[in-house]
Amino acid sequence: MKGVRLSPYERRVLAEIERALGRDPAFARRLQEIRAPLAIPAGRRSRALTAAVIALAAVSLTLLAVGVAFGHPALLRGFAATSLLTLAGLIRLTLRWSRGTRSTPPAAQ
Repeated sequence: MKGVRLSPYERRVLAEIERALGRDPAFARRLQEIRAPLAIPAGRRSRALTAAVIALAAVSLTLLAVGVAFGHPALLRGFAATSLLTLAGLIRLTLRWSRGTRSTPPAAQ
């Protein structure tokens, strides 16, 4: 979509549509209602991710122990999958933590 160019007529029609939508309070209210349930505060997201990583780590270690004890390949595959999810969550938590501990803000680009 980056290389798509609009003709003057298409730009004019698009501007009219945007103006019409901007004046519709019911449309704005509906958009807000759609966005509101999806908006989760950052603190709650972080706690949810932390809880998910802890739960995935517990499941992963349990699958590893049971998989090794019984030598069942399906359990070991389950361990591999949950350990990858746990690792991805840990990386995400580490990135959030490292962004929060910077002493100076990153330079503007």
